[in-house]
Amino acid sequence: MKDLLAGILPKNDPADPAPFSWSRAVRVSLPFFALTLFWQSYDYTVPLMLSEHFKLGTIRYAAVMSVDNVIALIFLPLFGILSDRLGGRLGRRTPLILLGTAGGVIGLLFMRLFDGRTAAGESAFFGFFLALLFTVFFMNLFRAPSAALIADCFVRPQRTRANAILNLMGALASVVFGLVGRKLIRERYGVTLFTDCMLFVAVGVAAAVLAYLALVRENRCVSEAEELNRALGLIDEKTDPSDRTRTRLTGGERKSLACILLATFCVYTAYNGFNTHYTNYLVRYLRQPASWMGPYLLEVILATLMMLPAAFVTSRLGRKKSSLVGSALCVLGYSGASLVTPRWPQLLYLWFVIAAVGFPLIGINLGPMVLELGKDRDSGRFMSYYYVATTAAQIIIPTLASLFINAGGYRVIGVYGGFFNLLAFLCCLLARHGDVKPALASAVEDALTDDDP
Repeated sequence: MKDLLAGILPKNDPADPAPFSWSRAVRVSLPFFALTLFWQSYDYTVPLMLSEHFKLGTIRYAAVMSVDNVIALIFLPLFGILSDRLGGRLGRRTPLILLGTAGGVIGLLFMRLFDGRTAAGESAFFGFFLALLFTVFFMNLFRAPSAALIADCFVRPQRTRANAILNLMGALASVVFGLVGRKLIRERYGVTLFTDCMLFVAVGVAAAVLAYLALVRENRCVSEAEELNRALGLIDEKTDPSDRTRTRLTGGERKSLACILLATFCVYTAYNGFNTHYTNYLVRYLRQPASWMGPYLLEVILATLMMLPAAFVTSRLGRKKSSLVGSALCVLGYSGASLVTPRWPQLLYLWFVIAAVGFPLIGINLGPMVLELGKDRDSGRFMSYYYVATTAAQIIIPTLASLFINAGGYRVIGVYGGFFNLLAFLCCLLARHGDVKPALASAVEDALTDDDP
């Protein structure tokens, strides 16, 4: 498996004293693949179950669908801190990954059972809801720890590339669910059945985490990253493995953390809000059929393909400059969508291409910028802050987007996206910490000099 990955993924410069392990990045991203596969299926199937099988009204439906966000806001920081304090033969993150996967898969299978009973004519909502709570709780258990692995297994200047691979694996999980999982949703005697789809997701989540367990030794990866830190002279107060004290941010670092988290909130408020209302924008404003998915698919595919190029751009420009360029392109792309008219809807391709190039430049950098502010021993806690920001965006999106739509119709959803990306640009501009430290450049230069005859 490792040899296969090595043959497919990009090659490093043989002269680089700090080579990036693409294969390792893929392997440590497997738990994130499992998480994304689950959440893709959850967001797609659970609303249909609640409306078609359990016949919930609008208020009860909205209350159930908000449960996962409430649990995330409450428990994500606690789970991140817990993973920082664990240790042992399996490492710090792996125990929670295994526990969360086991609980999540069991809960998902019970959701499948109770939904199947309801589809067959029984009343099993209470059991389904308890299973849903159980599942969501355990799947959130390893959300921050799975992403924190990129901080544990890679030195700081390499984390943007590792995060790009993490995002690529998430995109791959979305594709897998779209191509396979959705096809397993059956229609029988006028009733939609999700049992096969849910079984596929449960098996997929378990298989991805078992593959991680077979291919990754967390403690070994962490030790190798620490050795590379020492070899490159990157050991400081935040990377010293012997330092057991918690991170204490300076006043400037706290302001930068607030700016980066607010930028994260704004980016995902813009991205998810625009995508949520895209179909209505397409049908009600542009007067196009809902089946006209060309511009949207182009944006999704191009944004995915741009993940690795964005990582290479970041290695040249740095995280902050790359984020500024990315958010500026997103401002242009989303705002341009509001200028498209029903007479020339094809112009949407142009603006979506611009947005698709910009989004990865900021999307892959915000997480590593948050991690840069904390000590390596606190990466779980700082990663949870990042996910709290994205979750808060999910909660507030319906209200914020509705204010724009009520004011100017679906045409202004582009203005909405551009506005929040402009706020993200300003937040990134105000952040003074979180970029790649220049120490790596001098360390690499010293290492090359030492090797000269």
